[in-house]
Amino acid sequence: MSLFDALSFTEDNHVVDPADYTEADRLKLDRHPRWRYLVHWGASRDRLAKAIEQADPQVVGISCMFTPYYESAYEAARLVREIVPDALVIFGGQHPTVAHHHALAEPAFDILVRGEGEHTLPRVLDAFVAGSPITGIPGLVFRCDPRFCGCDRHGGGAHVTPAAAQVPDLDALPLPATDLLDFDRYARSTTLITSRGCPFSCTFCTVHATVGKAFRYRSPQNVVDEIRHYVLEYGVRVFRIEDDNFTFDIERVRELCGAIRASGLDVELHLANGITVVKLSHDLVRDMAGAGLRSLFLGLETTEPARLRKLRKGFTSVDKVRIGADWFLEEGVEVGASLIVGLLGQDLDQAAQDACRLASAGIRFGPNPFYPIPGSTDYENCLRLGIVSHDIELGLFEGFNFAIGSDLLSPEEMYWAWVYANALSFWPGYVFDRRDDGAGLSLDRALVELSAWQAAHPPRADRFEVLAEPGEASGNVVWLTESGCFCRLQQVRELTLGGGPVDFCTLSGDIVAAGVAMRVGRPVSARQVSSAVHTTGTPCAFEITEGAVGADAAVHRAYLRALSASGKAPVAV
Repeated sequence: MSLFDALSFTEDNHVVDPADYTEADRLKLDRHPRWRYLVHWGASRDRLAKAIEQADPQVVGISCMFTPYYESAYEAARLVREIVPDALVIFGGQHPTVAHHHALAEPAFDILVRGEGEHTLPRVLDAFVAGSPITGIPGLVFRCDPRFCGCDRHGGGAHVTPAAAQVPDLDALPLPATDLLDFDRYARSTTLITSRGCPFSCTFCTVHATVGKAFRYRSPQNVVDEIRHYVLEYGVRVFRIEDDNFTFDIERVRELCGAIRASGLDVELHLANGITVVKLSHDLVRDMAGAGLRSLFLGLETTEPARLRKLRKGFTSVDKVRIGADWFLEEGVEVGASLIVGLLGQDLDQAAQDACRLASAGIRFGPNPFYPIPGSTDYENCLRLGIVSHDIELGLFEGFNFAIGSDLLSPEEMYWAWVYANALSFWPGYVFDRRDDGAGLSLDRALVELSAWQAAHPPRADRFEVLAEPGEASGNVVWLTESGCFCRLQQVRELTLGGGPVDFCTLSGDIVAAGVAMRVGRPVSARQVSSAVHTTGTPCAFEITEGAVGADAAVHRAYLRALSASGKAPVAV
């Protein structure tokens, strides 16, 4: 048996040649307000083809956990068909679970597995070996085929079997096949799932389709045994916990933290999916920090109580998040809050007020643009409002495509509102600086001050991603640091080869311009003048000039009004 993790081959990341664009790629670029390039993430087609040839498999399993990335999964299946045409190709994950009709239209797949697959997949493989029908196995979707069913609808019919039951005993599952992985590709870190299911019903979420609402968890000893296996066998000490509701059962968390401490394994934990503030206490925070927790975010999404109730998150608030964040910071844990920009029913002023309230409260936050995920309640609401249609291209639903917008914000307004929120999150003290009237600042001086503020507040190693980190400034040009730019986060191959597009990092420049614009109280824009992608060894630099770009002007005014209302505006509005 072999395992191929395509995304781990970051050395193959590259800017896509327009000659290779798919129809969905062109649609993404046509609809995006600013970006003009696409990145291919992970293994190249040649590398994947070689891996398939070497394995010469009888059965191939392909996983797609995010619907917007379905094209890569479909292309992988077609490549399998070219190289080993008789192999059984099985498709699983979130995408075929919530959009099986879409996936079944791809002829390269034989069988789709919906929901959790640990019990379903072995039954499929046993039936395949025995030549038995699979019609009695729950959790499957497949076309009529003599290999799978005994009906006479071959070539035209399809089977959708009843949903499979969720795995009841997570402790009974074996440890992952870690011998198939090269942990050097993961910087000696890994993911860890200690529980499944979430009893909450947030309108933007789709986890129920795969793992359900029933909260199930592994015993503390079972989790520690897996951690010990990684530490002793592979030298892995950094774990990113991907639970959907890690702190739903507080006593379980206490017991787990105690077991980790008692093991003496000295590990570093990061809660990549965050937690809620429900039942959070300072004692619990101490337990988590003592077990090795180093970073997390607290789920908030909006500062408006009425809108929180609409999201079915009325159990949280800015005040609760601020108190919880203070506890974590007191224990040396990096913490932020999640914010969704442009929620349904939210206009530009309200979106700006959300970000300003969080920054004013001293809460670091990570803004995400609103987009309706297929399978979520928000997706159904968008269908009802006519924002999306049943035949829309599913590749558009990636969070940073900005192809959809909302009922009150155009895609362009959504983009700029998100850009301004990022700038405010990265540099709140710089924006809020009231030593003078910001309106009197020249752009040259504003850039020098931004670089100085960044130097005085360097990012921690475990800090959340920073999409733009200003370095040296001269005149109205600012150079970003070597690591603090969009191209570095994308890890594109052109960084070592050169020859890529000059203006690849438009996003980072827009964020810098938004920060300066809030500081001086005037709309400004950025133009990339040097690129590490285009010329190796040259840091990315941007020229900042007066004037807005498109919807940037309306968003700028909304943010100035919000800053003024918060009492934090550095300029008179």
